[in-house]
Parts: sequence; C-alpha cells; structure tokens
Amino acid sequence: MNTSNLARLLKVSRATRPLPGPDGGLAFASNFDGHQKTFYLDRPEGTPRLLADSGDRTLPHAWTDLGLLVRHDRGGSEIWQLSTVEPDGSLRALTKDLRAVHQSVTLHPDRRHVGLGWNAGGGRDVSLGELDLLTNELTVWATPGDYWSWEDWSRDGMRAVVNKVFGSWTEPHILERDGTITRLLPDARRVSEIRWTASGMFMLTDAGDRDFMGLAEVDPERPEVVKRWLVDEERDVEGYTVDHAGRRALVVVNQGVCDDLRIVELTSGETTDHLNWKGGLVLSDITGPPSYHLSWSHDDRSVFASWEQPTHPAEVYEWPSDRRWTHISDDGEFMELIKPVETTYTSFDGLEIHCLLYRRDSSPRPAVVQFHGGPEGQSRGQYVPIVHLLTGIGVNVLLPNVRGSTGYGFRFQSLDDRTLRWDAVRDGCEAARHLRRTGQATKTAAMGGSYGGFMTLAVLVEDPELWDAGVDIVGIADWHTFFKNMPPWRGVIRKREYGDPDGAESEFLRQISPIHAAHTIRAPLLIVHGRNDPRVPVQESELIADKAPNAEIIVFDDEGHGVVKLGNQVTANTRILAFLGEHLLGQGPR
Repeated sequence: MNTSNLARLLKVSRATRPLPGPDGGLAFASNFDGHQKTFYLDRPEGTPRLLADSGDRTLPHAWTDLGLLVRHDRGGSEIWQLSTVEPDGSLRALTKDLRAVHQSVTLHPDRRHVGLGWNAGGGRDVSLGELDLLTNELTVWATPGDYWSWEDWSRDGMRAVVNKVFGSWTEPHILERDGTITRLLPDARRVSEIRWTASGMFMLTDAGDRDFMGLAEVDPERPEVVKRWLVDEERDVEGYTVDHAGRRALVVVNQGVCDDLRIVELTSGETTDHLNWKGGLVLSDITGPPSYHLSWSHDDRSVFASWEQPTHPAEVYEWPSDRRWTHISDDGEFMELIKPVETTYTSFDGLEIHCLLYRRDSSPRPAVVQFHGGPEGQSRGQYVPIVHLLTGIGVNVLLPNVRGSTGYGFRFQSLDDRTLRWDAVRDGCEAARHLRRTGQATKTAAMGGSYGGFMTLAVLVEDPELWDAGVDIVGIADWHTFFKNMPPWRGVIRKREYGDPDGAESEFLRQISPIHAAHTIRAPLLIVHGRNDPRVPVQESELIADKAPNAEIIVFDDEGHGVVKLGNQVTANTRILAFLGEHLLGQGPR
C-alpha cells in the first residue's frame, strides 16, 4: 500500500439511511462533507445536493405529508431532536425539550403524526405518545416506567405496539390510547422490529426457547403465541423492512461474515427472490440497526440498501436493477485492500471461538487483537479503516467473537452475562496466546471500542506480560462510575446484561473493574474518547489515564460515542497508527 492510499484511508465516508423520495429521487445521509448531513439525488450516480444540515449530525427519517422529517443531535450526544425540512432548506423544529431523547419515531398512517418515545427533561423513564407534525403538540399515551420504544401503529391508527427494553431482552405490548397495555409473546426473551401491516403483525423473536431470531407472525387477538413462522433457521434474522402495501418483506439473514438478502411474501411465507449481492452486509451503525438502512421505493417496485463490504465503505444500491446510486468514495482507493478469512481457536475451557483474520501473507508479524463493542455485537464484514491501515504497515489483525457475541445463538450470547463476564476476558487473552503459540504473531496488542474498550483494559490487567500495547476507545474502566455517570435512562437498559452495581453483583463488578488493577498494566496505553459520550461517560477514560502507567489520552470535545467527524477521524487514526507502529514495529514518532 502506497503512502497516498494510507493518507486517504485515515478517514472514511459512507452513504447511509437511503430514503427514496416520492418523485423518484433518493435522500440519504453522508459524512463526506465533514459530519453527517442529509443529501438528495435526483438520479443514480448524480451529484448530491444538500437537503438538510442542522450544523451537526442530521439524518433523513421519513417522508411525510408535511415534508421530510429529519432527526439531529449535537456533538454526538444522541439527544435526538426532530425537525421538518422547509422548501427553502431551513429546518422547522418540532421538538422543544432539548434534554429529552426523541427515539423510535414512527410515521402514523395519516402521515401527519408520528408515534415515539421520549424521556422528558432527560429523566429515567420514557413516555410513549404521539407528535402532531403540524401543530408540534406532543400527547402522552402512557409513562409506564423504565425504557420503552414505539414499534408501530395499528392500521387504523388507534392503537400501537410498543416494547420495553432491557438490553437485548424485551417485553412487547399492545398499547391503547388510554394507556392500557396487553403483553405479546410472554414466553419470548427477545422481540424486536414489530410491524403491524394490513397482512398481519410481524416481528423478530426467539419465542419457544429458540436459539436464533426468526421472523414470525402474531395474531393481535391471540397475542400470547406465534401464529406461524416465515423465516426460522439456524441463523439470526438481522432485520427486515415491509413494503408500503404490506405484502412483501426484504429480510436480512446473518450468514456469518456476510448477509443473505431475500424477498419474502407475507401471506404465504414463500421466498420469491434473493438479492444477488455477495461479499457484504447491510450497514448497522450507531444511528440504527440494519433495518434502518433499508427502504422500499414508493411504488414498491424497488428496494434500497446501504451496502458495505470489508474492503469498501457503505454505498447505496437498488434492487432489482442492481444500480449503484452513490459514489461517496473513489473505488480506486480500495483496490489493494485485504479481505478477511474466517478462522477459529479453542479457548481455555474448550469453547470454539470464531474470528476474522486480516493478514497479507503467512509470515510471522506483529498482530492486533481487536475486540468488538456491544457486548451484544459481532465482528463481521464491516469496513474497518484502522484494520487496513495496520495491514498496510505490516501488522496483522485478528477480530475474535468471544463468548457473549451475537450471531451464534442466544446460548452463546449468554455465556458472559453478569458474573460470567470474566470468561470472555479469558477468551480475549487466549486469542493472543493462540497467535503466539502458532507462530503467527511476534508481538501482540489489544484494541477495541466501547465494550471492546473494556475488553482491552481487562485483558491488559488479566495477563500484563502478554501484551505489547493497548488502544482503548471509549471503554469502561470502573463499572460503578460507569453506571453512576451515565444518563439515568441508560442504566435501565444495561443492568440485566451487566448486573446491578447496587445489588447482588456489586462486589463482582468491583472485582472486574480494570481501574482497580490499572497499576499492573505493563503495556503502553493509548486512550481515545468523546467529551459528549452518552453511553460511556468520558470520566471512564480520564480515570484509567490517571491510574495506568505510561498512558496517553486524546479527548475530542465535539464527539460522542466514537469518532465520526472526518477531521477527528484523521487525527485519531493517525495517532493510533503511529502509536502501534512504534510499539509493534519499532517505528519512530511520525
């Protein structure tokens, strides 16, 4: 890889959230101009024109009878506000509570109202109700306590289906306007992406003690059982989107590294088409799951997806024409990049751990073990720029899906819950030992973001002699301060997975907090965080930077959970590359 390609790969631009317009054009979001803004294309491969920019992250959300609805936040705070785009391109604010997160915004059948959840004043409990897009009036249907999302409207617009969320566990209900709720699928651990169509009520679920998420239909008059399964396989359904007529669904099935996309008839359950897109997946990012990056055209003749490959950032494609609408990135910049290979290793207790390995050849080289976030996450065929930067300078990268990762069934996903947490950390150390034992790695570094940042810190204290460097990006250092300093509504979501810092797991969470063993870390440590992070408070990084020997910290005042603005990406990736080059390859300061 030449120097000019390395320079271009320091930042990454994507086309996300495709939203076909009523006139045949396409709205989408992209950060190619610095931060995420909403753009519009009149035709495939045309020149994008700016449609909406709040001054910070601005995403197209829905076409309404009153114009395009967008959501936006400030500095990565994820305190989402709502506006509509005026004919002159200005934004008309719809929400007034600047401390509340306005989430799960769903268009009413009349296209002049939306259902949503919001936490008034930034508080702990979420209210469920509707927003009038003309008058800006916000009407509460219920405030049942804890965290809830609005899933969909009934076809007559008189009822809704909503979800109580505890991390990956959920409790779905039918909600009446008077606040009455009726439980759906009480035996299911997980239910998500509920769609109430003219054909029926559909959802992703593991009802019946299934190990994987399937696509099911439920009769609202018999809400306690699954009526029938449309997709029920030994793979997770990652997401789906239903056409406007409620007759067909575009379904995304996790096939490991890549996705399988298929068209399913909702009345018969028959798969009628497969999208012949290979070697990639539908984008999933901090703004939304795969279903958020899928859309049907207004006439239901086409589907659009933000499609990403391991060697190319996401662009928007259309099926069945297989047309590419966006050219955010120059394809020539990615010609030399390495594709991952799937591999496995055996952990300390005999559990098989699946991984992706990026390497140029079979020669022994320094290696980075990169941990994904979540922990309900999975390293798959995403485009990860730092991976290609590292392979470009001669460093291999292994991405292990340690126990607790998604994609391998609910039982595997549960193997790190609460007091089992440290077993996943031991998996992480075994990844580096495997590389060294098999002669693939001459040196090893740990790196990860969010929960992957915790994993990085945890493996550094579990086996300090094993690691030559560490890069912690927005990671958790102390589980008690993590819960204490996060927004109150987020604590409700995370306690089932991590444990209660004020309850039975309090002492265990103290024991596994890397901050209490930070003095044992031997490896040089680089720490990166955003000042406005609502998921992992910046204090976590400040704490570990103060306690760990030989630590360096970079804080971006205009970022949240991760680094998304192009200028900041260049700064962060340049420093990470130089840091790892120094400690793994012996390169001098850049």
